[in-house]
Amino acid sequence: MIMLIAMMSDMTTMNRHRFKPPKQNTLFQLLAKFLSCRLILQFRRLLMRCIPFMRLESQVKDIVYLSWLVDVEQVRQHYPSDVPLWEKQGKTIFTILTYQHQHFGFRFLGGLRQWMPSPQQSNWRFYLDHTYPKTVVFEQVLLDQYLYVVGGRLASDVMPAQYAPVFQHQFNPQQQSIQTDVFVDTDYSFNSDVKMTQEKILPPTWQQMFDSWDEAVQFLVDQDHAWAEWVDRPECISQGDIEMPVQYEDIRAAQILSLNAPALLKKFGVESDTDAFAFVVPALDFHVLGERFLEKTN
Repeated sequence: MIMLIAMMSDMTTMNRHRFKPPKQNTLFQLLAKFLSCRLILQFRRLLMRCIPFMRLESQVKDIVYLSWLVDVEQVRQHYPSDVPLWEKQGKTIFTILTYQHQHFGFRFLGGLRQWMPSPQQSNWRFYLDHTYPKTVVFEQVLLDQYLYVVGGRLASDVMPAQYAPVFQHQFNPQQQSIQTDVFVDTDYSFNSDVKMTQEKILPPTWQQMFDSWDEAVQFLVDQDHAWAEWVDRPECISQGDIEMPVQYEDIRAAQILSLNAPALLKKFGVESDTDAFAFVVPALDFHVLGERFLEKTN
């Protein structure tokens, strides 16, 4: 059976959402093949069409946004041709937002959800243009708990998360700072230290893209939908629908004290010392409302 799964997995077309288990762990090497098996994934999609979507909820906190302006043509080569990236003056926006869940689980659990774990998560994404407002496309999703990595891959095409063996995201109340250290591999790793401030100032390069700090923050935060390519068929895309009411007056400007940017940025023509734009959303309620396959994206 394991050999059959391995054969079917090897025959599928893989992309960056292929599960990347620790190489020294044989069990997770086998699990990676299982989670990438086209037959298994097709069966799951058929099953999910027959049952109602089970909504998910969490209260999330210490949400750090780090964003870069990158060359849009470099990014276009990275995605299917019908993904309409937002662009201005030849640039598009790449954002990493990292946060702490509080009891991420099914809505129907009600008060019992307090017994669910509280993983840490980092979403790496690009933004779509006005034809799909308030929509992002995932470059990668990283989590620090295997339960949510495996559960997301078994139940969803929009949450093909990777397990991050190194994941620290710590708020220091005395310093009003948040330190983050995430590692999956050479492309998907970074560390940062940001300090909340009162000065709402856009980096110089960002002032050409947005009229004000508030306009830029609202664009980056206001999100209703997320796209992700299928693990086995990257030409196919599914959309997740979310709800996260934001109190914009609570969002804090942030100064970057230190930043080791991901090596992935070099693939988009960005140097490590390029201006990054940072801010912090202290807390919000997070709801996953549903998921659907996009028949056609243009």
